[in-house]
Amino acid sequence: MKSARSSCRSCQSACVKRRSKAAIYKKRGQVFKRLLLIVVGLFILAGCVKPPVKDLDETRRIINYLQVSGAAQLAETEYLAADEAFRKAEQLVKQGDYRAAQNALAQAREFSSRALAVSDQHKSRLAREQKLQAEKAALEAAKPVIKEVPPPPVVKEPIKTPVAPVVQKALPVPTPEPKPVSHVEVNAEETLASISARKEVYQDPFLWPLIYKANRDQIKDPQQIFAGQILLIPRDKTEEEMTAARQEAKELNLF
Repeated sequence: MKSARSSCRSCQSACVKRRSKAAIYKKRGQVFKRLLLIVVGLFILAGCVKPPVKDLDETRRIINYLQVSGAAQLAETEYLAADEAFRKAEQLVKQGDYRAAQNALAQAREFSSRALAVSDQHKSRLAREQKLQAEKAALEAAKPVIKEVPPPPVVKEPIKTPVAPVVQKALPVPTPEPKPVSHVEVNAEETLASISARKEVYQDPFLWPLIYKANRDQIKDPQQIFAGQILLIPRDKTEEEMTAARQEAKELNLF
């Protein structure tokens, strides 16, 4: 009887062990399937990420505008940070790491915004200082100047000399001033400065930034314009905006 009982207990123990092993194998299989699904999902997500070509081009245009507008000099720290982040993004795109490239482009645009804000503050401060200096000069000029009254001159008898007959010459006909225009056509070998200096435009070569900003849709580089282009000439600018444009042109010194 004892041997039969012990044999039954051994069978029961073996059955329990087999059931435990089957449960363990089943759980391992489920875990493996989950891991496999996660890996496949990651590969699918990685394949869905596309090269940020549009963001790259847009950020490149922003960096170029920082150089042209003078922000690279007025906000050098922020500009260098933006340029470094942009170059890093270009390298990451070449390496195929598009997600990291997008993050780098976002950093480049953030630093670019800071550079533009710092540059605008600097330009506004310069404009205010120039306005104060002009007002001070106007006040100085308005002060009455006391001059010493010289003694009356001694009147002498004029010596009469024969006067030759005066031949009246025909007076030259004054040339009418050209009327201001709102559009101009670019001639060969012209620059924005030479166009701004035209009599019918601004008669001032340092106001070329106004023309450049009004025609950004067809001018990418202020030093590259082409014969036959029709450019808009803005006429609604205030004296403060024109002063800022002159200051910007002198700082850039492109022409």
